[in-house]
Amino acid sequence: MTTAQLLDAARTLLADGQRSQAAACLQAVQRLEPGNLDAQNLLEEHRLDGALGHAFGLEGRIHPDDDIFRFFASHPSSTNPVRDYLADGWRTLAELRELHERLDRKLGATPRFLEFASGHGRFTRHLVKALPPGSLAVSDILPGSTEFLCQTFGVRGFPSCAEPEDLDTQGEYDTIFVLSLFSHLPDGLWQRWLARLHRALAPGGMLIITTHGEFCANLVGLELPPEGYHFIGSSESSLLDPSLYGNTFTSPAYVRAAIDGLAEKPARVEHVPALFWSRQDAWVIQRR
Repeated sequence: MTTAQLLDAARTLLADGQRSQAAACLQAVQRLEPGNLDAQNLLEEHRLDGALGHAFGLEGRIHPDDDIFRFFASHPSSTNPVRDYLADGWRTLAELRELHERLDRKLGATPRFLEFASGHGRFTRHLVKALPPGSLAVSDILPGSTEFLCQTFGVRGFPSCAEPEDLDTQGEYDTIFVLSLFSHLPDGLWQRWLARLHRALAPGGMLIITTHGEFCANLVGLELPPEGYHFIGSSESSLLDPSLYGNTFTSPAYVRAAIDGLAEKPARVEHVPALFWSRQDAWVIQRR
């Protein structure tokens, strides 16, 4: 049988209440096409045998436009992209917990947390379980992403926008976490987003961003120019303008200069090289 026939058979079996047989059909689809999200989402929606989200103890449905999942599905080393995708989000949560421990903070005690540039929820599905109920807000510019996160994970959310100054953050936050956005922004826009998100912090709040620092530059054989900044107009996203969302490499001096340019001097700045994914640098900017 083809994958289309197996999916049709699974839907018919589900309608008839034959869950085990439906699960067998969907697992067969995944053996033929490990990245098939129709099979994945049916398994998760009905909590059938083989649903990895149930095994992980979280919501396992994945949006069909999720570029991060597509990255795993197309990567030659990934034989089980669903498992790898879910495990990667868990790893990010472990790394964020480690960073909070360094800062003598408790992630699980954060009352107002914004995950900015949240995409389609690779990390959101893990983060929402680690925070107090009702404390997580999300935002992204990708069409439909925020709506998907709100409906699927029960979080609050608002759309992002092209111009940082136009962003309505709908309040202030104790922590704003921005994973792998500043590793993609061009010069100028980089500083404007930093300033806008810093203004969205509550007094004493922390802005946490990640960057492609010197470690990442060395990995790809790139020698950063004297200004400490290099932008490549391409990325893994098929939906965003590559001139506004590419791949950006920055030196610590470049980042510190941008932080020094904020209208309000931060109370604290911390830099942890190659923390996230053992590649991207973490920067913590605490508002006074």
